[in-house]
Amino acid sequence: MTMKILLCCIVALFNISLLKPTFAQKATKDVVPAENIIKSVQTLLKYQSNYLQLKDDFTAYDVNMHPLTREVFIRKLTTGDFLPLRIYSEKTKAEYRLYKLPEPTDPDIKRMLKQIGDTYYGYTLVEGKKFPSFHFQDLNGNVYTTDNTKGKIIVLKAWFTSCAPCIAEMPLLNKIKEEYSNRKDILFLSIAFDSKRALQKFAKHTAFNYAIIPVTAEFIEEKLHATGYPAHWVINKQGIVVNMSYNCQEMIAALSKEAAKK
Repeated sequence: MTMKILLCCIVALFNISLLKPTFAQKATKDVVPAENIIKSVQTLLKYQSNYLQLKDDFTAYDVNMHPLTREVFIRKLTTGDFLPLRIYSEKTKAEYRLYKLPEPTDPDIKRMLKQIGDTYYGYTLVEGKKFPSFHFQDLNGNVYTTDNTKGKIIVLKAWFTSCAPCIAEMPLLNKIKEEYSNRKDILFLSIAFDSKRALQKFAKHTAFNYAIIPVTAEFIEEKLHATGYPAHWVINKQGIVVNMSYNCQEMIAALSKEAAKK
């Protein structure tokens, strides 16, 4: 009888130990259950808006709660096979874990998650890095190069003439340029992949006060890693990209911060 009781206790203790998470299997609670997020594109968009802040510093884990670097975590997202799940944390910075999408998953969900991954991975390839060497000529014949813009802050926008969101933000961008009109150390440039003729025609009937520069789509998407339009970059006086975004309000905040530096 005593031996049976002892064996039962050992088995019970063993079972309890299995329930306790190891360091590699950290106990977690998701902020939003994965199944609720991937119900539809709309629920994924809502989750993205409310909980995905992958440009900020965060702690990352793989599917087994092993720590990952931020770059590796985001690179995994570019496959479209994973959902970045926000988990409850007592830390100041956010924590996310990879969640492997079940099969089958709506292809639109997977495509959207790949797009999210590509976008954030683009940020990691650009922000904090030197802006690529360039030689631009605007519609008025003015030339801007890596050398002749040294020591200046560059505010850059990528767009194209049939992009409605690109055009909708132009009045605000014109206003921002006017606010910094006394700052000779700040340049406002825009690059578009339309032909020079198409851009000249556009400029005749739409007021956009940035310098307008025709470039190739390959330069924007392959050299600058843009995945959508409009895209914005703020480049500091040392030629380092301090901010890349698809939101002009984020760009304006980054510009204000950079312009305040002595």
